[in-house]
Amino acid sequence: MSRGVTRAILWGAAVAAYLYFGLEATGWMFYEASFALNTEWLYWGYTVFRGGDYLFSLWPYHLPACITAGLLVALLVTWRSARKERR
Repeated sequence: MSRGVTRAILWGAAVAAYLYFGLEATGWMFYEASFALNTEWLYWGYTVFRGGDYLFSLWPYHLPACITAGLLVALLVTWRSARKERR
C-alpha cells in the first residue's frame, strides 16, 4: 500500500472517529476553557458542540453519516495526493 493511500485511510478514520466520539469532548473543552479564561463566548462553543452532539446522536443515520464523511475525506486526500504526484 502506498504512502498516500495509508495517509488517506488514516485521515478518513480520524474524521469518522471524531464525528462519532469527539463532538462531546470538544464541547467539554470549550466549557472548561470558558471558566478558566472567564470568557462568555467560549461557553457558546460548549453549547454548540454539546447540542450538536446530542442532536446528531439522536439521528438514526448517525453511524452511516460518520462513515460517509470519513470515506469522503479519504477520497479527497487520495485525489489530492494523486494530483500532486502528477505535477
